[in-house]
Amino acid sequence: MGSQRATPTKRIRSAEALRRLQRALDGCVDGELQAAYADARWRTRVLRVALALLERMLPITQIMEFAGEMTRRMRQQGLVAACTVSAARLGLECEFDLSDYAQKVLGAESVIVYGNHPTILTPFLVASAAGRDDMRFFIVDYVIRLIPSFGKYALPLRVPAVRARVEWRRGGIKRVISRRLARVFVSREARVDARQANQRALSDGVRHLEQGGCVVIFPGGGGREVERWYPGIGRLVEEVRGHRQAHDVFLLPMHEDTRSEAHVYGAFRRLARGTSSRAGHRLHVRVRFAEPKRLQEFIPPDASCDEIIRKLQADYEATYPRRQTDS
Repeated sequence: MGSQRATPTKRIRSAEALRRLQRALDGCVDGELQAAYADARWRTRVLRVALALLERMLPITQIMEFAGEMTRRMRQQGLVAACTVSAARLGLECEFDLSDYAQKVLGAESVIVYGNHPTILTPFLVASAAGRDDMRFFIVDYVIRLIPSFGKYALPLRVPAVRARVEWRRGGIKRVISRRLARVFVSREARVDARQANQRALSDGVRHLEQGGCVVIFPGGGGREVERWYPGIGRLVEEVRGHRQAHDVFLLPMHEDTRSEAHVYGAFRRLARGTSSRAGHRLHVRVRFAEPKRLQEFIPPDASCDEIIRKLQADYEATYPRRQTDS
């Protein structure tokens, strides 16, 4: 992967460049987003300056080019192969820490995998560890716009608002900026009816579990450790509990130990420079999986949604104490 500078044959207005970016995201056509971003970066005046400043903070060009590689590889090779090869391309040394029993459940059973999401690579690391293509991820919908072929594996969620204070606590100024950028480039139509869209994703997740699949959810959202989980995991478990197949569903906590997203951004920049595979430049990432629990045995039959969340979160924090994992 290398960042290719476009030859600016004709200037375009910044407003037109933004419209092209939005159309590319809405269209989800391979290569279109990367081309539109190159136009915005090199053929505008005002926007070019703004993007140059942003590139100093976030490796946007490298991430977009990597997303293009991922979507082509995922379409051609499937989820697991694409994630495994792409991790190697980034220079990641992946360590998956789990027992034989956890590996058996993760690889073949009807299972809800849940845990933290400290970097943009977390879903792909979990996919590599599981080694199965029948995984579905509760994930914000703009990820599918960046990696269209990931839509096959996504249970897309819509975030109705960007709360700067919350995003600051989760990841500082870089996280605030990245979420604002995502918001700018997603069409207004895609932002409405968030509650209905999220309920549809939840129902699809329950149905997938009934069919013996694997569902992955990040109840605290992305970024740093948070004090309160979102209600989605409680609602998911509550709905699954009411179905006949609930006795066959497992709960499997996971934790990614990567210190911060900044380390992953460094991996993208090294990839662009061609230094990602050199000794001393590779990034070690570790994902730990706890022992699986049967849902019906662990969750009381009369527990409310809030009680389910509190029980799961308390167990998770006892398994992965914050004082050992905070960066």
